[in-house]
Amino acid sequence: MAFIICGIVLFICVITVALVFMKKFSKNDIMLDVTATCEGRNEDNQAIMKIYFAYSIGRLVTRKRDIIGSIEWSEGWMPVSYNLKEHGVYREEKLLYATNEQSYSTFEINAMNAIDEQGRGEGYVVLVLEKPNPSHMSRAGVVLAVTANMVTYQLADSTSWHNDVVVH
Repeated sequence: MAFIICGIVLFICVITVALVFMKKFSKNDIMLDVTATCEGRNEDNQAIMKIYFAYSIGRLVTRKRDIIGSIEWSEGWMPVSYNLKEHGVYREEKLLYATNEQSYSTFEINAMNAIDEQGRGEGYVVLVLEKPNPSHMSRAGVVLAVTANMVTYQLADSTSWHNDVVVH
């Protein structure tokens, strides 16, 4: 009887240790983090915000994958460009197109160049304030759709800021 109880306790201990190690090694496996930074004003005296995003696709890095990014923003802001870190360095900014009626725009991420061997990448989107909004807060959100082996994973995060910081 004591042998059976010791066996059960040992089994529970082994399972607990295995679960702890699995949780530890999968921590921050797939994530997206978005922050906003005020970059001053442009030559047209419009406030400039850079929306930085850092992401990790974890173990999906070993699979064939496609990544589409999307940025959404508050009323009064318009996107100008975006830039992705490729092979560890920011290269040239690419234009983002949107009409006055739109509040989002999409961009493609070249997974071969923009993701390192650990599955991480970075980028930013530049927004300008075209029409100051009387509200106290603005926000921007980034959504990444990662398709690997015909399964799409969606990562989303957003940030907000006080308009007083950029208007004055």
